[in-house]
Amino acid sequence: MWLLRINMTDRSHEFSPVPDKYKNLAGRALTSNIVADEVPPLSHPLGPNNKLVFAPGITTGTTAPTSSRISVGGKSPLTGGIKEANAGTSWAGDIASMQVKAIIIEGYPEKKDQYWGILISWDSGNEKPKMEWFDAKEFTGQNLYEVYPKVYEKFADR
Repeated sequence: MWLLRINMTDRSHEFSPVPDKYKNLAGRALTSNIVADEVPPLSHPLGPNNKLVFAPGITTGTTAPTSSRISVGGKSPLTGGIKEANAGTSWAGDIASMQVKAIIIEGYPEKKDQYWGILISWDSGNEKPKMEWFDAKEFTGQNLYEVYPKVYEKFADR
């Protein structure tokens, strides 16, 4: 299992083994623990020290009904505490099947008008997944019905 750290400032990323303290955690428990461990309590929620953590649920990636859930956590701008939201999506199962336990996004992009996307893929012959960046500006400022066909056309084969 892997933690994927994505640094938006220098556009670097790293797949690292999951530490023992997180091995039995998933979903909300994992996002909250990572935020508690890594985000300074007095940091501003919209500042550079906050992190956005995505973690599939404990049964995500299995055949359990309605189990394809992703939790998203970080320091809340509303409360200043740790907050989590979750959603049902097939993407959560894809991440879990690639053995990615959590995706941790940190830092700020250097340019405010630059938007980056990431593509995570895994070939079962490889030890760990791979990640590549792409310019996502063409997908910004539009509603889902406009964007989805473009995303599907660009990434359907991957």
